[in-house]
Amino acid sequence: MDGKIGEKIRTLMEGELITETGFSRNPDTPFEGLEYAVSLVVRLSDAVVDEIEDGPTKTYFHHYRTVNAYIDRAAEKLVLMLNAEGFRAAAVPASQSVSEYAGRFSHKKCAVRAGLGSIGKSALFLSYKYGPRVRLGTVFTDASLPAEEHEYRDQCGGCNICAESCAALAIRGVNYVPGMERHEIFDARACSEYMKREFQGIGRGAVCGVCMRVCPLGKH
Repeated sequence: MDGKIGEKIRTLMEGELITETGFSRNPDTPFEGLEYAVSLVVRLSDAVVDEIEDGPTKTYFHHYRTVNAYIDRAAEKLVLMLNAEGFRAAAVPASQSVSEYAGRFSHKKCAVRAGLGSIGKSALFLSYKYGPRVRLGTVFTDASLPAEEHEYRDQCGGCNICAESCAALAIRGVNYVPGMERHEIFDARACSEYMKREFQGIGRGAVCGVCMRVCPLGKH
């Protein structure tokens, strides 16, 4: 059953033009009884990201919001499909804070567990294929999916270009190790306060993007 439903999910997401799809099992699920997760990865436009210099552009902010909405739509379509197959499922919004600077559950954690990438010094998810130039979504379900254990592979090494480029001084320059809390590598408050102060004219200071743009892993 796991292989059959897994293939149905991949086929559906490919039809939705989701860039990458992965599966993981999460005992710490935010939804009771829904331990399996489907990670959705959508690649951002290099043409848009490359325009970022010392801060976000209005085009990037629009692209960011549009891709988040696109992921949410694909995730809800997946929920409907799983429901129709007799399973329970729920989506975590692509970009929604339910507590201070955090969503209901970490998309990055699920994507790493699915073997799709790592966590950078910037606290961004780093896709093994596309670096940080992606957005994520997650759907939790009770469908038994083909989730496998994956060895974690750091991609940052000694590179510190994101920390050196962060005007908010939010990036501590520490290599992430599985099990670390976000605050050990990244100051979310400093990042948020800087964006709100400096970029009010672009989405009321909700995005920046500099650390993503400078990362060498995202340049193709």
